[in-house]
Amino acid sequence: MMASQEIILLFLCALSQASGCFKLITPSKWGAKPANCSEPLKDLPPEYVIIIHTAQNPCKTRAECSREVRNAQDYHLGLKGWCDVAYNFLIGEDGLVYEGRGWRNVGSHTYGYNDLSLGIAFIGTFVERSPNQAAWKALKCLLDFSVKVGYLSPDYLVIAHSDVSNLVSPGEPIRSEISKWPNYRHN
Repeated sequence: MMASQEIILLFLCALSQASGCFKLITPSKWGAKPANCSEPLKDLPPEYVIIIHTAQNPCKTRAECSREVRNAQDYHLGLKGWCDVAYNFLIGEDGLVYEGRGWRNVGSHTYGYNDLSLGIAFIGTFVERSPNQAAWKALKCLLDFSVKVGYLSPDYLVIAHSDVSNLVSPGEPIRSEISKWPNYRHN
């Protein structure tokens, strides 16, 4: 009995420490349409994080970013025929993290990696510039939180979308930054 109480206490402590670092905007808060995704990730916790950009308008306010996330979901549901927005999480230059498919569901972001990674997309197109510091802080806090609560492997690898696909996403400025991280892996 005591061991389970200690585990719960450690979990709550890690949760409170990490969650103060970023704010998660749930699908109901950004105005999501109902999703029909239920396929769980193959490996829990996942060992890969794929960094992407959405190739949409950038956003700097919660209203703008919520609109862009809804636009992405509309595109993925309507034109692509997917069960929801492709990404597990999206990050705006407002410094907020928008939940897409979340920590446990398979995404539709990167062929060959959808079922064993978290796909995290910066909202906007970053071919010529990097996201602002608020967006970078939100990404780092999300990753730290995910590890602390067991939603991401402690020895996870970060991969740029362009490292495993024939696309310019997430753009060279983002790829250049994440390539300096110790857990970056170029395939």
